[in-house]
Amino acid sequence: MKQTFFLIIILSFVALIEACHSETTKPTKPNIKDLDEKILNANKLIVRDETKDIHFLLKRYHWKMKTTGTGMYYSIDVDKEGSLLQKGDKVDIAYSISLINGKEVYNSTRDSIKTIVIEESDEPVGVHELLKMMSLGDKAKAIIPSYMAYGILGDNDQIPPYATLIYRIEIINIHKNNKN
Repeated sequence: MKQTFFLIIILSFVALIEACHSETTKPTKPNIKDLDEKILNANKLIVRDETKDIHFLLKRYHWKMKTTGTGMYYSIDVDKEGSLLQKGDKVDIAYSISLINGKEVYNSTRDSIKTIVIEESDEPVGVHELLKMMSLGDKAKAIIPSYMAYGILGDNDQIPPYATLIYRIEIINIHKNNKN
């Protein structure tokens, strides 16, 4: 009995040593090209689904909006026909920002009027694109896809990742950049 027990201990010890010395399989490096392609395809699917959601929203509320080459939808509801904003112009806006599901996340009544310097302020690119189509007194509505808004991270507050946003903006005041 002692010999069997002793033999089991020795065999276990040998097996353990052998396992430690055996060649381990090295992890394979991911192929960057394949990874890039997978990320690209995932992003295409996200954009496709987001575009479907936008079209559903437009149809549901019968909104007649124009689209830009970048994928933003907009309508200028009150058009005062003044000179358009340009890079460097400082503008005061009244605004409302909602998620595509209708939940309002920010508005100027509660959060105060915003001052934005066109193409220089830390606002989503879609907001700057919309503002450059507006002039003093204009009111506009825009549906801004996530890739032109806060993207994959959201704003770390009220706007979640991959959020399509609905902006309603009114130009209150303009301080023209005289360098143009």
